[in-house]
Amino acid sequence: MNESLTSFCGLCCIDCIPSRDDFFTLVYRLDEMLEELQFEHYAELKSEINEEFKDYPNFLSILHHIKGLRCSSPCKLGGGDPQCKIRLCAQGKGLEGCWQCQARRSCSLLDRLRGIHPNLDYHLDLIEEIGPANWFEKRREHYRWQVKAEQSAPADDPRRCLF
Repeated sequence: MNESLTSFCGLCCIDCIPSRDDFFTLVYRLDEMLEELQFEHYAELKSEINEEFKDYPNFLSILHHIKGLRCSSPCKLGGGDPQCKIRLCAQGKGLEGCWQCQARRSCSLLDRLRGIHPNLDYHLDLIEEIGPANWFEKRREHYRWQVKAEQSAPADDPRRCLF
């Protein structure tokens, strides 16, 4: 894999949901089809006999927010949030990524990511050890819900994400 897929924070860009082109193709197509069908009118009629269809505007709002999550390229190539504090911090320090930072273990910028990505510190150590182009085959699960229960952070771990 290409080194540019290693983000500043130590995640592999292709593991993130926002980089899944196949997913976003479906999301965009669903939105187009709903509009073509004028589904809002159908949902309004259906809501007379099925209460759940009253929530159709909320569904559309969520669908449009999902469309906004799409990331068109790795963060090393300008994708993602241009105001990402982690990216700005690493660049400001002249670092390739957080794996080169001596303060990363206590970095508050990484705390939220640690809750979502329980293997973040393992990945940062791995990248530091073998480099941003060589760690891909040894990476572990990306999101916390992908990690087996025995591997996840204990309930009293302050890095555990509660949202």
